[in-house]
Amino acid sequence: MYYRIINFTLLAPSLWAMINQFKNNDAKIIKFADNKGIIIETFESSSSAGKSTEILAALQSMKAQAMAKVLVEEGTEIE
Repeated sequence: MYYRIINFTLLAPSLWAMINQFKNNDAKIIKFADNKGIIIETFESSSSAGKSTEILAALQSMKAQAMAKVLVEEGTEIE
């Protein structure tokens, strides 16, 4: 399995509405505080992760607009 973990801090708690639209079976959203959380996406491989960038692009756009601080990490599961 391949994972993408997106750590974020939102400028305002009201931006959670945008984050919540990404809830699905392949993405887990974990809220740590009113403006902080992570999204964990699960993929079969790194190539499939490269084809699925909707959430990543949305959060990078928020970062570009100074609406959020975003850190993205990706990696494979150790078996």
